[in-house]
Amino acid sequence: MSDIDEDWEEWDGKSPFWHHCVAGSTAGLAEHTLVYPLDTVRTHIQVCANCKFSPSYQQQQVVKSTATAMHHPSSQMRGRMPLPPQQGKSHTLPQGMWQTMRFLMSEPAVLADAATTTTAEPPKPEGIMRLWRGVQTVMIGCVPAHAIYFSSYEMVKAFFTNNGNAELAWYGGMMAGATATLGHDMIMAPLDTVKQRLQIGHYRGSMSFALQQMVQKEGMVALYRSFPITLFANLPYGMIMVSTNETLKQMWTDNNHQPLTLSTTLMASAAAGFVASAATTPLDRIKTLLQTQQMAPACWPTPPAHCPQKINVASEERVVRTGYQALQHILKQEGAIGLFRGLVPRVMSHTPAVAISWTTYETAKSVLWKVTQQ
Repeated sequence: MSDIDEDWEEWDGKSPFWHHCVAGSTAGLAEHTLVYPLDTVRTHIQVCANCKFSPSYQQQQVVKSTATAMHHPSSQMRGRMPLPPQQGKSHTLPQGMWQTMRFLMSEPAVLADAATTTTAEPPKPEGIMRLWRGVQTVMIGCVPAHAIYFSSYEMVKAFFTNNGNAELAWYGGMMAGATATLGHDMIMAPLDTVKQRLQIGHYRGSMSFALQQMVQKEGMVALYRSFPITLFANLPYGMIMVSTNETLKQMWTDNNHQPLTLSTTLMASAAAGFVASAATTPLDRIKTLLQTQQMAPACWPTPPAHCPQKINVASEERVVRTGYQALQHILKQEGAIGLFRGLVPRVMSHTPAVAISWTTYETAKSVLWKVTQQ
């Protein structure tokens, strides 16, 4: 790592505006695509938190899975059939991170709504690709969103450091994080709603079909219903993450009297991602409910009792319209522990994601600067 650090240090810290945009877009692509499976697991855990199956329904699934495995003896279905239910007990979807991941890869996913399904052939498991469903939304959105994010961060940072301050103070870091998050979420919030619904298996895995169906059945408001709570969740996340990142970088470089290196950036950003994601999990849980509403996972065309149901029109009473309503719904159905549903996959995805994003950004800036100088 020392050789990489020494080469990385050669950048002088000054780059034109377009460097920030290109480096930020590259960082966004790397961040969102590499840890996307963990984000899918987090979404599924949060959506399916209160989804229970009656013993009779569970027994039906055992029969169906057994029949499918008999017709496909060489398929991956064998050995993955659900266990028979215990007498008189209901069963929930898996709640652990690894159990959910295995469940998603082994369960058949419905690629279309039940009403449009014309074939009697049982759907097949998608395997590992099931964890990447909806990734096209973030790949499209994160390029302009992260260009705005990092260029806004650099402008606010320059403002606070050019006023006679050698280093960015904690309040400057919080302001930079808040400004960057605001610009980022203006682009990503509607796409994030589409992404989360695709992650739980709806709309045939198609972003264009999802947009068409959501606007047709729920109106444009469906895309922006979560925007206020998204800002309410992501602004403190950005403020905590950027200020923690800047504080740790300055603390570790000042104590060792060393210039900022790639390894220091990697460690500081990972720690910042861990702290910010853990602290804002309850807000993220509320945001997910607003975005997905009370939609069941699409693995079952007819959800069993106690499962969330699809939203067909925006006027239905079951629509959760505000963050306060979402908070009440979670507390009523799950208690206070429900606000921390999905904490482990959220932390495990954001910790490396922030590290990947910031180190990619700083490295890309360094490379672009060297290329333009030559």
